[in-house]
Formats: sequence, structure tokens, C-alpha cells
Amino acid sequence: MAKATRQRKANQLGIRRRVAATRVRQHLQLLRRTMSVREIADASGFTGTSIWNILLHDQKTVFPETQAKILAVTPSDGLVLVDSLGTQRRIQALGTMGWTGEVIGRRVAMRRGDTWANISRIMQGTRLTASLAAEVNLVYGELRQQIPPTDLAASRAKARAQRRQWAPPAAWDAVDIDDPDAKPDWAAVRCEVVSCGRQVKRGWLRCEACLIRLKKHGSADGYVPVKNGRALAEDARFISEHEGWSLDDEQGAALVAERLGVTLEALRKCLQRHSRTNTQAEKLAEREAQ
Repeated sequence: MAKATRQRKANQLGIRRRVAATRVRQHLQLLRRTMSVREIADASGFTGTSIWNILLHDQKTVFPETQAKILAVTPSDGLVLVDSLGTQRRIQALGTMGWTGEVIGRRVAMRRGDTWANISRIMQGTRLTASLAAEVNLVYGELRQQIPPTDLAASRAKARAQRRQWAPPAAWDAVDIDDPDAKPDWAAVRCEVVSCGRQVKRGWLRCEACLIRLKKHGSADGYVPVKNGRALAEDARFISEHEGWSLDDEQGAALVAERLGVTLEALRKCLQRHSRTNTQAEKLAEREAQ
């Protein structure tokens, strides 16, 4: 006899085969304070989709057997609360590289079988569950080994980290990042310009020499717009054409400047100068042709 037929037969005979999901949903909401959906699914023997259907009110009733299995699940070691300082330091260190809280949150949620992880709450709180701290630690280990994006959001994340003098991963390698009394070792941090490698000042990711070069020429890695203006302008237009980033738009121009490793102001001055040079050359060519 098919499952639907058995259900109809039970209803006709007054046998209540299903129960309201309210009690199960309340228990799941309690478990979600310390456990991920994946952990709940593993402990109860159901799929993550089934758990979400009950949590999101898509499923109004459940079988008594389902209720019994879910109610039997109790919080595991995830109930243990730990100091959030070490986790916050890891998130800050990733921010110095250009990883945004949104990206970190998606990675953490993916590992936990959730749809979202609230990084802002972690940064504002003083305690968090041990399971969540462990997931952030794993994501920290993964992202610090990867090349971060170079979009505008990443640039803003790095600028914010610099304003707040957050320490990069290298500053925590020689000390215990979870120790409240530990201080970042800035002596171990080297300039992020690949061809440099000098020691940096506290709160900076570039050495003083590269910062001076950046301020003077608009670049810290050898691209001098004053001398290579034509090449820089050509590269900027090439990137603009192929990436679809308009040089007339501030956000698009900022993305192009970031890709080229120059400041937005330096790129704009170069484009203006190169545009005037082209106009003068065209006028001279017209006179010679006449």
C-alpha cells in the first residue's frame, strides 16, 4: 500500500499518523543557537533540506517518529562558549588582505551547512560557540593561502583594516592569536609589494620607501605614470574595454587603477594628459595634410 494511501486510510479510521511540527520547530530553533543545520541533520539522521523545511514553516506536520528523533538531539560540544577575541583577530587579519566580511561569512556558512553566517555579530560580541570558532579558524587557514579579489569591495576592506591598524596574518604567526595577552609581532610583517620585502611600520602593509614612491608617482611597484604615461593610458583603456569598466565612472576607474596598481588620482591625470597629447597630434597632422 502506497504511503499516501496509508495516510488516507489512517485519516478515515481516525488514526492520527502525523503531529503538529510546532514542538519540533521550537526544539530546532533552540539547537540552532549552538549547532549548524548540518550538525543537527547528522545527529538526527535526516537531511539538511528536511530540517530547513521545518525551520522555515514549509512543513506544518511531522511523523511521530520524526518528532522523537529530533527531540532526542541535544547540543553537543558546540554549547561550549569561548572568548571571541581570537576569532575576531582572524577576521581582521583576513580584512588586511582584502577579504570582506561578506565573503568570509559565505565561506563559514558553506562549511556549516547554513545560508549565512553573521560576521558583524562575531566582531561585536565577546563570546561565541566553540563550533563556530572552529569553522572560522578553518576558513582563516584556507583564505590566507589564497589570492584575494582586486575589486572595489576588497580595496575598501584593506583601507578599513589600515585605518584601524589591524594586524595581518604574518604578525600572528609567531604568537598565539587566541591569547588575550598576546600582541601582534609587527617586526615579522614585510612590505606587500612583491619586489620589496622591507619591514613595515605598525598599522601599514607597505614600507616607507614604497609609500613615498606611491605618493610621488602614483605607484609603489615601478609603474611611473610620469615617464610611462602613454603605456599606462593604453593599458587602462585596454582593461576598460575588456572588463567593461568605464573610465568615466568613478567606480570603474577605481577598479582599473587597482588592477594597474596606481592611485585613482594618478590614473586620471595620466588619462587627461594623454588625451591632450592625442588632440595636439591630431591637429598637427591635419595642418601637415593641408
